[in-house]
Amino acid sequence: MLRGLSRYKRLVLHCGIHKTGSSFLQAMFGANRDVLAAHSICYPDYQNPEHRMFGPQHSIVALDYDVGRSFESNVGRVFDINSDCDTLLISGEEFSRANTQPAFFADLRSLAEEVTAIFYFRRFDHLLERVYSESVKEYLAGPIENAQYQLEFYEILRPFVEHLGPENIVVRPYNQTLWTDGSLGQDFCTAIGFPFLWPALSKTQDRINESLSRPETYMLSTLKGRDEKQRLLACFKTVPFEHYDKAKFFRSPEFRLEFNIDHARVNTGLSTLIGGMGVDEFLGLSNCGDDPDWSPFDSSDQRIDAYLENFRRSPFMHETLDSIGQRYGTDKSSAQNNFLNFYDRFLAPLRNKPVKLLEIGVLAGGSVRTWQDYFHNGKIVGVDINPEVKKFATGRIQIEVADQSKTQDLDALAEKGPFDVVVDDGSHVWPHQILTFRRLINVVRPGGFYIIEDLDTSYG
Repeated sequence: MLRGLSRYKRLVLHCGIHKTGSSFLQAMFGANRDVLAAHSICYPDYQNPEHRMFGPQHSIVALDYDVGRSFESNVGRVFDINSDCDTLLISGEEFSRANTQPAFFADLRSLAEEVTAIFYFRRFDHLLERVYSESVKEYLAGPIENAQYQLEFYEILRPFVEHLGPENIVVRPYNQTLWTDGSLGQDFCTAIGFPFLWPALSKTQDRINESLSRPETYMLSTLKGRDEKQRLLACFKTVPFEHYDKAKFFRSPEFRLEFNIDHARVNTGLSTLIGGMGVDEFLGLSNCGDDPDWSPFDSSDQRIDAYLENFRRSPFMHETLDSIGQRYGTDKSSAQNNFLNFYDRFLAPLRNKPVKLLEIGVLAGGSVRTWQDYFHNGKIVGVDINPEVKKFATGRIQIEVADQSKTQDLDALAEKGPFDVVVDDGSHVWPHQILTFRRLINVVRPGGFYIIEDLDTSYG
């Protein structure tokens, strides 16, 4: 329970609409939990630190919302919502279409004395174009006409207005000309009543969830399977496509103007929640010069065909990490522990690079040979306490005999770095894993990965 029988003074529920900067805001809040807490704002972290791989947002709760449990119970089973703060801040894209039964909203009110739901909306044509570019990364195939999204914004808001009251709904535009100080972060903090908060937060310089170019989006739209799409995305990162096409949108300015006019007509109800301002001004619909380099997209461009042909011939479309692992009989494959399918998601962008990987635990050699075939330009350093594993040394596999329980051995391994990837599949003894992590984490290159396997079978 939170504070015994007492509740938070306030709950702020950020119902992120897609492509309205939600990922950026969530990254800021996740990186500044201590600063938020100092201002008596709790931005919940995962109960299980391993779940941080899903990112600093709370959509996972909405995606798997159990109507038989309270809102507090649904959030609390994944996130730590116990705190002494006055305000609880929850943010997730999927809350905009989460369970809308009366019990959902009653649960919100049982958790806090005051509930505020905040939404950002983007102009209709921009939103659908960006939804299309995101959808083709996962499941969608075909032209932009296949993209769908709820563009009657008031219908998204209606259950929140009915159950929480219009006075507790904050609607803001994804329109920089109307943002406080021209900053999305400052605008959000001001909108929820904390204008002083944004300057106190440390800012990331990374581009978050950046959109692809039109040719890249088109190429993804020609693929149907998610695995193939993910491999093409990894290929974009490793072998960047020539960004010769400067246009942003698939549809013409004239089409988009009419599209916006049509959808503005069915969104007049929005004006009651935006201070009487017209939808046109609020969303910036009249800006027809938003894509000055626009020209019809040419899907027959030979550069696109050449890139796709090279992609289909590349290692990205050949064996997967898991299929290589199955060939060598490593227990990391889906035949046993199924680690490799997971690793492939984030290691794929490194596949063609001159990666240097260190793996502790060689055993029968299946794993180091898997890494050698997967990173065909890489160097693999295998480490084991058993001298017999030296037989697995090849041109790109270097074998070191070392004991991971000994600091001097680990320091000697560190001298062979830096490494792009470190995999600890050694003794599985917790003190050894902790010592190894402490001695080797600093020789992992920025942007690299440190993997500790089989924690569930470790020996304390």
